[in-house]
Amino acid sequence: MAKTKNKSKGSSVDPNEALKNLEKPKTQWRVILQIAGALVAVWMISAFTMQWTGIWILALPGILTLVAAGFGFYIWRLTRQSSQIFDILKGATDADGRKNALARLGEKGKGKGGAAMNALARAQLVAATDPNGAIEVLEEIDIAKAPALMQSDIRANLALLYLGVGRVAEARPLVEEIRLDRAPQAKSKAMYAAVIAECHARSRRVAEAQTLMETYSPDDPAYSDVAALLHRARVYTFVGAKKRGLAKKSMEAMVAMDPNTLAGFLQKKGSNPEISKMARGLLAKTGLMPKPQMARGKGQVGRRR
Repeated sequence: MAKTKNKSKGSSVDPNEALKNLEKPKTQWRVILQIAGALVAVWMISAFTMQWTGIWILALPGILTLVAAGFGFYIWRLTRQSSQIFDILKGATDADGRKNALARLGEKGKGKGGAAMNALARAQLVAATDPNGAIEVLEEIDIAKAPALMQSDIRANLALLYLGVGRVAEARPLVEEIRLDRAPQAKSKAMYAAVIAECHARSRRVAEAQTLMETYSPDDPAYSDVAALLHRARVYTFVGAKKRGLAKKSMEAMVAMDPNTLAGFLQKKGSNPEISKMARGLLAKTGLMPKPQMARGKGQVGRRR
């Protein structure tokens, strides 16, 4: 089996291995300083006007300070929990590492936010070999009760896994609730957009998918880590829009990254016959073939060896 010479970072587009977007959390010092500066300004204005309004005016900055402190503590806890989980995932580079990481994650995850992050991390590890098992992990999360900052992330990852095993109807209600404005980074926002666009395209809402694909280009350096996901969404979108030349161009870009990224197009369950034919023809022409599929769980799902 031939292999590509240039495999780009983030080339894996197989939704069965998709939960790879957890990153080391960073303290947003700029935002913290802006909030602190705003509070100082409110205190100064209140103190200056106190001689005319009375001491009660100090209640306003006092309340704002308490709210800011409470929110800051909440964000600090989520950041600390995320950092701990990130450190666990760093060692999950092989089968033994994933097994050890899963065991360590089983000992953590107390509290609402921690439990949701724990489930996302466990799903990432399980998805490497068992996408249906990863779906079950994420389905256990009560998304409505998860931290607001994490809800779109959970929905996007679960929807991506659903799409990967052909369960498009179950992905639809999830993508309807994804908030692009809650994506913490440009890469995350592009990942959300790719999931939404693919679901729309596979649900005959091609115009909406095209709008997203015009906004998020896989050629943008800011989206390089999720370029393959964006190209995958473009394949479905362009085929739906009868722009087969553009669909083939995106598929060729995926092959250049890694021929295994086309495996999802060749699955029997939920695949588009036209896209499957295009993928087989392209792979046959280039002499590259994705690694074989393996039966797991309820249906045929891909696994990269």
